[in-house]
Amino acid sequence: MIVPVYQVENYISQCIESVLNQTFQDFELILIDDGSKDKSGIICDSYAAMDNRIIVIHTENRGAAAARNIGLDRASGRYITFLDGDDYLAENMIGRLYDVINHSEYDMVVCDFLNILPDEKDNFSLHLQEMKINGREVLSHWKMKKNYGVWTVVWNKIYKREILENLRFPEGKFFEDEFFSDQLYLRCKNIQVIQDILCFHRVLASSTMNTHKTRNYLDLLDVFKTRIELYLEQDFPIDEVYKILICMLEPYSKCATSHFQGQDRKRLREGREFIRNTSCILIKKELSLIKKGSLLAISIFPSITFQIANRFRSQLEKYL
Repeated sequence: MIVPVYQVENYISQCIESVLNQTFQDFELILIDDGSKDKSGIICDSYAAMDNRIIVIHTENRGAAAARNIGLDRASGRYITFLDGDDYLAENMIGRLYDVINHSEYDMVVCDFLNILPDEKDNFSLHLQEMKINGREVLSHWKMKKNYGVWTVVWNKIYKREILENLRFPEGKFFEDEFFSDQLYLRCKNIQVIQDILCFHRVLASSTMNTHKTRNYLDLLDVFKTRIELYLEQDFPIDEVYKILICMLEPYSKCATSHFQGQDRKRLREGREFIRNTSCILIKKELSLIKKGSLLAISIFPSITFQIANRFRSQLEKYL
């Protein structure tokens, strides 16, 4: 199990103990202290001194992506799992996932999880249904459904080591799981989804996902750009490409009102040009006249089109 650790001194003990208390005990726990300035690294070292299954690696602060990559380079097991330093596991998580994936055809097993919000009365799970699916189906259908994050996050899954071979998280970017998961599912032929809630994920007000600066959305533009290029190259359904382009309008609109300079301004212009060019490509494909009309508007006025569409979203969803 690979755990990036950064500034989580209030939670890391519960995280580590939830792993050590698993019913399945044949594992290695790799803790990557990502330059924490609090006591997180010291706490990790104290547990490593008591249990030889724990490996602690201290690095300068480079972000979760770099920390996970370090863990992947160090991991030696047949199967890989991830966990965040402020989350924790049900005591049977590793054993349950292992029982499903071991000696099976599955490349990955996915479980449900409970989101723990600051006001715990609002906690929720995704109510996953048991099913067998392949990676291409995830990309062409499930990745754009409501609560698609279940397919993006890495910590509610167990992976066969070989499907992660030479696959790494992009360092220095926000939304690194998005980049990683798109490439991951191209490699997965067999995926099993189980209903069990086995992971407990804290949604903290101070978390990276809740503290985005506007410029961070430039990375989300890159996510959607990369995904559209992938879908066109791999001949995914055009309707799915259209949906991704629509999703791309929100981060573009957030960035378009900012006064970027230098490289950030260049990235925004490139995003604008990509939206225009993709709209022109999709207009020539087999789409409804309504969607083609929207693409024409998007190619000329992407931000204004998004604002209008967002205002009348409930009505437009019936047609788009």
